[in-house]
Amino acid sequence: MLSVLDIFRVGIGPSSSHTVGPIRIGNRFMAQLANSGKLADTVGIEAELQGSLALTGVGHATPKAVVLGLLSLEPETLDPEEADRLVALAYKEKLLLVSDGRKIRFDPETDIRFAYDVMPDLHPNGLRVRAFNAQGSTIADETWYSTGGGFIATRKQLEKPVEGDILAVGEPVPFGFTSAAQLLATCQSEKLSIDEVILANEDTKRPRTATHEALDRIAGVMMACIDRGLVRKGELPGGLRVRRRAPDIWQKLQDGPPSNEREQLFDWLNVYAMAVNEENAAGGRL
Repeated sequence: MLSVLDIFRVGIGPSSSHTVGPIRIGNRFMAQLANSGKLADTVGIEAELQGSLALTGVGHATPKAVVLGLLSLEPETLDPEEADRLVALAYKEKLLLVSDGRKIRFDPETDIRFAYDVMPDLHPNGLRVRAFNAQGSTIADETWYSTGGGFIATRKQLEKPVEGDILAVGEPVPFGFTSAAQLLATCQSEKLSIDEVILANEDTKRPRTATHEALDRIAGVMMACIDRGLVRKGELPGGLRVRRRAPDIWQKLQDGPPSNEREQLFDWLNVYAMAVNEENAAGGRL
């Protein structure tokens, strides 16, 4: 069963598949280099964006995401402003700070290649990462796929999908289901609410208090994202020169007379949604 903490994730914008996924791939690649003992011999790294990651990568900040991942940052915990500083430094120095404290050769302008001619057969979001030693030999070469929602997979995982009963994969849960219809049927037969069913399943993964704490953190990130989007002004990243609209609309609603009319209530909801949209487009945490 997918945990609610897999479905509701903290990351940065603007895209779970084109930003969050590539961060995780870069991070995983560097971790495997370190765990295998190959990091000490690594003097250079190259990344190749394939398929959709190449075709729309610039607009979704995929090159930035690759750099963040190779810096061993994680989308759940990185600070967006500090991340921007580190990426700018990598572009300026043409070097990459790795986990053993060294700086290795890496020019994002040339070492992140947009392979427009490569359309992966397994999934449209392919990312190939290679590491080189001082002799120029390849010491690590992996292709990963950003499969959506921040999830990533290796070629091997996609070539050999899980076989058999999906409910038998992972830890057993008291209320297994593979559709909303089965979930509702379980609620009816067991006389439980949806949240009671889900929490019972989550209890097999961690203590109930840990689940509540994690969900509280996610809710806090959501509310903080709205708060930031309501006050941050200026232009959104990209070449279209789109200005943020949420702060002006929010100020107008605050200055106007209070009302319980349906139209104005929807105005408040819409400005909150717009604030999140604009934070997402700006690469903020959400």
